[in-house]
Amino acid sequence: MDTLNVFRGPDSVSTYFDPDANPPLPLVEIPGRLNPFREDGVRIYAKMLTALPAHNVKSLPALKMLRAQPQASEKSIVEASSGSTVLSLGILSRVLWGHNDVTAHVTNKKHPDSLRLLRFFGLKVSLYGGLAQQEPTDPQGIMNRLRQRAAIDDSILYPGQYDNENNWKAHETWTGPQILRQLPEINIFCTTVGTGGCITGTGLYLKTEKPTVRVVGVFNVFGDPTPGPRHYHGFHTCGFPWKDSVDAQVEVSSADAYRMSMKLSREGLIAGPSSGEALYGLLNYLSSVKAAGGLSALADPNTGEVSCVFTCSDLPYQYIDGYFSKLAADEFPPIHNDVLLSCDQDRHDERWVLDPAEALSRLGESPVTKLESSDTDDSGVGTDVGRVGLHHSTQMPSRWGKLSKWAKSCFSGTLAEPACPSFTASELGQTVVIDLRGRKSFQQQHLPGSILLVEDGPELPSGDVFGDANAVHATWTRLRDLFEGPAAAGLLERCHKAKAAAVVVDHDGSAACIATALLRARGIEAFSIRGGFTSLRTELKGAR
Repeated sequence: MDTLNVFRGPDSVSTYFDPDANPPLPLVEIPGRLNPFREDGVRIYAKMLTALPAHNVKSLPALKMLRAQPQASEKSIVEASSGSTVLSLGILSRVLWGHNDVTAHVTNKKHPDSLRLLRFFGLKVSLYGGLAQQEPTDPQGIMNRLRQRAAIDDSILYPGQYDNENNWKAHETWTGPQILRQLPEINIFCTTVGTGGCITGTGLYLKTEKPTVRVVGVFNVFGDPTPGPRHYHGFHTCGFPWKDSVDAQVEVSSADAYRMSMKLSREGLIAGPSSGEALYGLLNYLSSVKAAGGLSALADPNTGEVSCVFTCSDLPYQYIDGYFSKLAADEFPPIHNDVLLSCDQDRHDERWVLDPAEALSRLGESPVTKLESSDTDDSGVGTDVGRVGLHHSTQMPSRWGKLSKWAKSCFSGTLAEPACPSFTASELGQTVVIDLRGRKSFQQQHLPGSILLVEDGPELPSGDVFGDANAVHATWTRLRDLFEGPAAAGLLERCHKAKAAAVVVDHDGSAACIATALLRARGIEAFSIRGGFTSLRTELKGAR
């Protein structure tokens, strides 16, 4: 064994998965905050089976089962499992032989994320209906069907985790010996019962080597499943010699399992619901022994303490939805600014924010050389508010002529004409300018051909909008309603037909960023301007 944990050569990964080529898995005493019996002389240790290369306890039985059947390298491997066992079979068959023909037979009640996880690791998935957790001996169950298929088809190999002796022998070979070497003063071993492999193999080894060790099996409450373990009525027919190793049985509700798992994880021992169930079951057992006055009788004569080990067999990540459905909301820290979860969910992208010069380049083919204000438009109509026109040293594109002419027909004096002509798709150019400022700001200064959308109500917020969750929500809501309104809907439809991009202008760029994301989500190639109209005006003045 390389004490530096370096694995080299063509068999590096298979050696990495070999428990005999690795140090023992960590055995960690849990913090006193999780051990209410510490003052009674009880020490509780977590056996971190999650530190295995596949991060789950089932990789040990999977390795033992595959090593015992090398012909599996050329067969189609099938297993009734939606979790750790078949996942480990899939990983290890590739690690050992480069073999990838593994099918997980999974209940159709399984969460889609779990199905994606199996497929992520390259496993095929075949669903079955009916009971999610079926007894291994059920003649109508999935396990019996797979057993029969493998019996008549030599190209199929069914490891059969529920009746394959190499399941529990893996723990007799590795888990039990590791624990006893690490903690020779062990008095209690506790684990959840799924296939029965861990409790049988580890329990038999410990009792053989140290008969005074008590073994506690933890089961689900019937009708209240926690992923991984089983309820006793679905397990008692198991063919493994588990009865020779188990001294006590405890049932734990799923809510208690999830809660304890979360407490472990928050203390740095990252563990899933099965692990939480094991610890909660152990604490229940200790409570009953203490109530009967029997704790001192379990103590090691040399240390005077009761040393307990429970297994951490799974991780919490694939069960996150379960934590939030099983546990009360006040068991989790609150989310501040949660109003943002109901708005502005569309993607933002810094590539959609144009510098002022880049925006002007996109809007015109020639560089802007002059900013000119006029009290009279080209048609001779006077304006009460000076109107800014963008003029190029060379002739503007014809599109701008159309847009400018349209803008002037819409704005005479301080108010727009009631019937402002609209553009058809063929009249729109490659870029449309959408102005989100209020009517007053728009009339004072705007880009030629700009389309005013926010005609009524107060100006959209400006400044540090994204620093105020309520401002973001208000801005997004108003823009969403605006874009879903009849006027904007028509414009967007015409933009689609003309395949026109949109440059969105506001005072300082904040609201325009939100508008750009909304428009992009609607299929419009939209951009905002960094710093908004303020920076655009500065750019224009600098170019004079």
